[in-house]
Amino acid sequence: MKDKRLPAPPADLVPRSAVATYPTNFAAMKDFEAMTTRGEQLMRTVLPMSRR
Repeated sequence: MKDKRLPAPPADLVPRSAVATYPTNFAAMKDFEAMTTRGEQLMRTVLPMSRR
């Protein structure tokens, strides 16, 4: 999801640019903290919208 499309992005949102080119091969991932943090942030932002 593009950052500018988020209705209320968290103040400390990991920018999409920091994770967009991350490998999808888990063996190639060295440190995926940014990826997991962004995923959690997006879910906390978008999930409440689905309950409307």
